[in-house]
Amino acid sequence: MNVVIIGNGKVGSNLSELLVDEGHNITVIDMKSSSLKKIIDRQDILCIEGNGATVDVQREASVDKAGMVIAATPYDELNMLCCLIAKRLGAKRTISRVRNPEYYAQMNLIKDDLRLEMVINPELTTADEIYRILVFPAAAKVEVFQKGRVELVEHRIGENTRITEQTLAELYKNVKVKFLICAVQRDSEIYIPDGKFVLKSGDRIHIAASHKDIQRFFRAGGIIKDKIKTVMIVGGGRIAFYLAKYLIGIGMHVKIIESNVERCTELAELLPKATIINADGTDQDVLLEEGISDVDSFVALTGIDEENIIMSLYASKNTDAKVVTKINRDSYIDLASQLGLESVISPKYLTTSNILSYIRSLKNTAGSNIESLYNLVGNQVEAIEFKIKDMIPDIVGIKLRELKMKKNILICAIIRNRDIIIPNGNDSIEMNDSVVIVSKDHHFSTINDILD
Repeated sequence: MNVVIIGNGKVGSNLSELLVDEGHNITVIDMKSSSLKKIIDRQDILCIEGNGATVDVQREASVDKAGMVIAATPYDELNMLCCLIAKRLGAKRTISRVRNPEYYAQMNLIKDDLRLEMVINPELTTADEIYRILVFPAAAKVEVFQKGRVELVEHRIGENTRITEQTLAELYKNVKVKFLICAVQRDSEIYIPDGKFVLKSGDRIHIAASHKDIQRFFRAGGIIKDKIKTVMIVGGGRIAFYLAKYLIGIGMHVKIIESNVERCTELAELLPKATIINADGTDQDVLLEEGISDVDSFVALTGIDEENIIMSLYASKNTDAKVVTKINRDSYIDLASQLGLESVISPKYLTTSNILSYIRSLKNTAGSNIESLYNLVGNQVEAIEFKIKDMIPDIVGIKLRELKMKKNILICAIIRNRDIIIPNGNDSIEMNDSVVIVSKDHHFSTINDILD
């Protein structure tokens, strides 16, 4: 598919790289030549310098032949205008990034008038992710499928748990809970485990089950953490606003530390139930004075990755708080993990996963639709939810043990009506099921792609 990306920022550049790898023809438009030079040598794409909201530039980019136009500049109004012009010129589909909470709140009213197929809000998506982690404090990350019926939870195994030094087959037999361990990261190696795999302390595991069964699994394994009631957030941007609004809504006490006095005034008006502090949250004395030692969770959301990492390390080593760290730079994500930070969130990865899920779903012609897609373990593993909408002869109604699947693939959940099936070899996929598949080294657009 021909895809035009307007805006070569964090989201745009990451998205172009992923889409090139999947075989799409990519054209990137940006007003800054310096921005385009950063990717032109690394990616096989066409770059056009200019204003993506002008007809001449869009025509130069052959928008009329584009299957998709994605507007991801820093400016909401510009993104919406770009998409409107692209539609007028003949682009089949458009996606606009809209970050302003006031604009985003009214998208349902004007989305059709703007002729948008999808609206993305990285800050809201990031707040959703952090919210799920704070509600489930034993988890490093939480992804949801089938509107929350199935969860995929990341957890780092500590020293004193009852789930190590036994095979997974033995663990499944001993723990009377319906769950499946879908992926394991051990040091730099990643495994899609079978029943003979043995877990060790320090492993990062991804567990698929219903919310209640994951809680039961943690209790059975001696992994118990108290519910979070108090949260300290450093950085008062849009993510902090969305997140605080969620947390206050479920009764948590929220304190936001922000260095910009004008932003503090805005937040105080928008979030009257939150405590807003005008101070430098990167100052350890400030953190101590504001009670970091007593909070249940600490969330670093400034715009500077280095500051977020340093604050999070301080909080991890000096408090018992659940620590969540926002990081954008790729190299820092791995570094943060090596330093022991468990819950690291990247807005650009979350956003590109949502867009990638939508673009892949357009290719579905073999009786299945992609409902959701998540990148795990630094984009090295994918978890995809498929909806089985038609009869697929080589898959539907066949016992899973009889399916000839590619290596490093695991069917980790089947949702049938309201029932959640953690499958074994005797189960089968049926019409209208939702199926969650975890894979390493493969990129799927249809469920048929799992077959060897």
